[in-house]
Amino acid sequence: MRLLSKALFLAMILAGMAMGCSTASAASAGNIYIAQSASGSGNGSSCANAHAYTFFNNSGNWGSGSSQIGPGTTVHLCGIWTGSAGQWFLAFQGSGMSGNPITLHFETNAVWQAPYFNSNGAINTSGNNYITIDGGTNGLIQNTLNGSSGKICPGGTCSYQQASRVVQASGSSNVTMKNLTIANLYVHSSASDSVVDATQVNCIYDSGTITNLTITNNTMHDTGWCISLQYAGTSTNVVISGNNIYNMDHGVGIGGPGAGYTLNGVTISGNNIHDYSNWDTSADAYHHDGVHIWGYNDNGSDTIKNVSIYDNTFGGCIGQTTTAHIFMEANAGSTMGSTVTIFNNTLLDTCTGTATNGFITTGIDSGYQIYNNTAIGAPADTCFATSSSPNIVFKNNVASGCGTFMDITTGGGFAAGGLSNNVYANSNGSNAFVYRGNYSSSFSTWRSETGQEGNSSYAANPLLNSNGSPQSGSPVIGAGTNLTSLGITGLDSDIVGVARPRSGAWDVGAFVYSGAPAPPTNLTATPN
Repeated sequence: MRLLSKALFLAMILAGMAMGCSTASAASAGNIYIAQSASGSGNGSSCANAHAYTFFNNSGNWGSGSSQIGPGTTVHLCGIWTGSAGQWFLAFQGSGMSGNPITLHFETNAVWQAPYFNSNGAINTSGNNYITIDGGTNGLIQNTLNGSSGKICPGGTCSYQQASRVVQASGSSNVTMKNLTIANLYVHSSASDSVVDATQVNCIYDSGTITNLTITNNTMHDTGWCISLQYAGTSTNVVISGNNIYNMDHGVGIGGPGAGYTLNGVTISGNNIHDYSNWDTSADAYHHDGVHIWGYNDNGSDTIKNVSIYDNTFGGCIGQTTTAHIFMEANAGSTMGSTVTIFNNTLLDTCTGTATNGFITTGIDSGYQIYNNTAIGAPADTCFATSSSPNIVFKNNVASGCGTFMDITTGGGFAAGGLSNNVYANSNGSNAFVYRGNYSSSFSTWRSETGQEGNSSYAANPLLNSNGSPQSGSPVIGAGTNLTSLGITGLDSDIVGVARPRSGAWDVGAFVYSGAPAPPTNLTATPN
């Protein structure tokens, strides 16, 4: 056998050392199990042998060692955790990596509960990055005694009225929160209760520079501002999708806390955001919104752009102090508009609440694009409104049952050819149309004042089902213009994913008419 040259031998040794270093740097534990208290051997190898949760909070247990938490580690959360008032459980001590996040995974039937969790979060990501928080099959985090004094909370009589947060992700990037149930952060059940600051009761709170934040497939209820994002610097890519959010004051609140900030890229899609009335108060302390996005009110620059809000269901019992289902509140010195698209949403009110501004309300900015939404309201509601927004494009929308279908203030208006193919139905007031201070119950007057709506119509009966989908013979069928040329991928299908035609007329509103009767129910089978 030929001897290796000294140079070649040294090269092989160095390569082996490099490979060993590379392996070590990525050799963090694959799976670590933790519970509130240690169990079994306490080595973290399973739920039966779990570390105590304090293991997670010790920075000495983070790194590249085979028993340490690092990139690629899944930390499994086991069993029922019961904290004291003001409890926090986990604070991240390090970051994952792109493609190798650190994952918190709730095992089946894992529950976290406390009278109320800390205002800094039950989980605090502490400025760390590449993190996934996964509720698994049925992971639950809840407060048990935080709510209107003397009323009923899950743990008995409500005895605390405190700010509380579940996840505080301030200063973190590339964070995903999914599959969790977050419940009863504040059970508001009294019209005389205006004690708590609803903006400080959050399912997830993030502030600072926000990059690649995803909140998806969670159930969150009985809370103040469920998702509260206070962006700063140059923030990008917020995705909020597939969540069920209810019994709250605000579903989603996104705003800049100061001048000179930019948020580029917000997608809010496929959510069910509903039932705000339990936060009504006789003192008018809380103004409810499904989605509230605003710019800072100053004379500087504060930009929110590339916002898409689509395929969401807003509704339920909305209450007497609702501002809007979708409230785009741009202020002086801020800009939104030409890159804001709102489409395929249903906006409902099932118990004669009061949408004081409108189911969709826009701010001062120019060029909102609003397509194929369905609004069904009550006499006290306004379906659509604007606060002096010019150059709006508003096509293929349904407005039914509201006391006011459209309220356009002075300075507001529509782009040339931008108002068409809408259906208004079932008027409930003498102020059905308001255009720059002029009030009218007449669709023909509205058409004359705007100089548009040539392909729009008014109908006494919209023939819509309770969810907004059209019945046979509905005036919305085939009344829309084909918007395929806009190139908005999500708009090419309806709210439930039925494709719209590539050519020919569209149906107006969020749904494509299926033409199929409802399937039969309560069927039984008798074997021969």
